[in-house]
Amino acid sequence: MTFVRRSRVRRSSWAGRLRELARENRGVAVLEAAIITPVFFSLILGIAEIGLCMNDYLAVSNATRVGARVASSTGADLYSDYWVLTAVESASTALQRNKLVKIVVYKPSAYGEAPTSTCQAGTPTAGTGTTHTGACNVYDAADLLAPKANFGCLTTQTLDQYWCPTVRKITLTGAGTDYVGVWMQYNHPWLTRMFGSTRTLTDQSVIRLEPRTQI
Repeated sequence: MTFVRRSRVRRSSWAGRLRELARENRGVAVLEAAIITPVFFSLILGIAEIGLCMNDYLAVSNATRVGARVASSTGADLYSDYWVLTAVESASTALQRNKLVKIVVYKPSAYGEAPTSTCQAGTPTAGTGTTHTGACNVYDAADLLAPKANFGCLTTQTLDQYWCPTVRKITLTGAGTDYVGVWMQYNHPWLTRMFGSTRTLTDQSVIRLEPRTQI
């Protein structure tokens, strides 16, 4: 009888230790989850935020390149800027219109050259841009849907009056055809605000005008 009692006590003590160990493990698991879960979700949200930002940057980059190609092919056409903005509008449908700050069609002197600070900060109503090196026409998001009648630089009320497309050089004489650039500024909104409220994205594309004549 004594042997049986001891065996029962041992089994009871062994089972109790297991239950106690299980309770301790559950407590550790809860503590680890409380520490790791916020870090894990922050990492996932951060990756998603950066991915969305990169998506918008690629959309901005694509829109500027499409616009520059159209500017090059239309050359000195009277409504060149109208066709540029039409192409940019079509290529930037993934972007929020109210976050698009400005589009600048400008005259660089070499590949990769950004518009001057005046062009970047200027607005059409301020009279930014003239018909010399560094000239530009500055547009906002609303101008993407402006009617064709608002272009043509025939009057001082047209949107493209500051660097009229008709003065752009499309001959191969001298230094060759003009360069043309399209620059865009877009404010990407951070959804979770982990990195602030917005991120300013800019990109430009510079290309030479396609020559039309030799002289």
